[in-house]
Amino acid sequence: MQEIKRRYVIPGDKIIEGNYKPLMNVVKSGNYLVSTRVGIAEAGKDGVKVIPLSGVYIPRVNDLVIGKIIDRSSLSWDVDINACFFAHLPAQDVFGRDFSPAKDDMGRQLSIGDLIIARIVSFDRTRDPMLTVQDKDLGKIPYGEFIKISPTRVPRLIGKRGSMIQTIEQATQTRVIIGQNGIVVVTGRDPDGLSLAAKAIKMVEEESHTTNLTQRVKTLLNVQDPVDPEQPESMNASPGTESSTESSTQPQPQPQPNNESSTQPQPNNESSTQPQPQPQPQPNNESSTPNNSKSGSSSKEKHRNDSSEKSSNNDSNIDQKEKKQE
Repeated sequence: MQEIKRRYVIPGDKIIEGNYKPLMNVVKSGNYLVSTRVGIAEAGKDGVKVIPLSGVYIPRVNDLVIGKIIDRSSLSWDVDINACFFAHLPAQDVFGRDFSPAKDDMGRQLSIGDLIIARIVSFDRTRDPMLTVQDKDLGKIPYGEFIKISPTRVPRLIGKRGSMIQTIEQATQTRVIIGQNGIVVVTGRDPDGLSLAAKAIKMVEEESHTTNLTQRVKTLLNVQDPVDPEQPESMNASPGTESSTESSTQPQPQPQPNNESSTQPQPNNESSTQPQPQPQPQPNNESSTPNNSKSGSSSKEKHRNDSSEKSSNNDSNIDQKEKKQE
């Protein structure tokens, strides 16, 4: 897809030529895509759209809206949702199927002037929008500061993936409820945080078409950008590397004498190792073995002499006996 630079357009301006899908506030005329609103034209993967810079809110099904109770009948409440149509909230949606106008007091649940957050469940050209408060986190808003902005500024206030609104909430310690119809309710305990959040929201509304808006909002809120861990290393590389190298080189010669000192006992170790290969005990052991053999042989010779002496004594005794017999 051909890239389209973001540019301002008015109704009737030709945005691009070719087979592109028209998305929001864009129609196809011949081989061109033409804008139908005053806004900023841009192209995405899905097609071409125009982000409007002004205009009223047009209700759409499943939109979350914030409205004010302006009137009631016997069966429903009339709600102002900042559009050219008034919305209706059925009493049966609040009380349940067992609702009875004779028994149930509608004023106890919602009275005129109350703010509610609701979802649009149905709308067409033949009837006014119908609301519901049955979903989670829907219903009456008990308190908060009411701010009205242009519905076309809501996407810029939310930001990409909710980045802008999260920045405002975290910096001011508040909760910001945004309706697609341009109604914003800010709740919080700190009055200074409420006023600061209101200023930031007004800045987004007035300067949503300008660049570097996020940075200006952070400056207003005194929010500092997180420092990348790589930047201080690169920034400290020029002065820090010298000191680091110096500090790294300084201890390097220090261990050398330690190594030398550690090598000094090496001769002791050598002296201690001298008896390890000692050939001396080996000959001693060897010498012990021949000594043992000599001692063994001498003992054998003594045994032989003893045995010979015994045999000679025996012979002499035999001779003496023979002489006596004669």
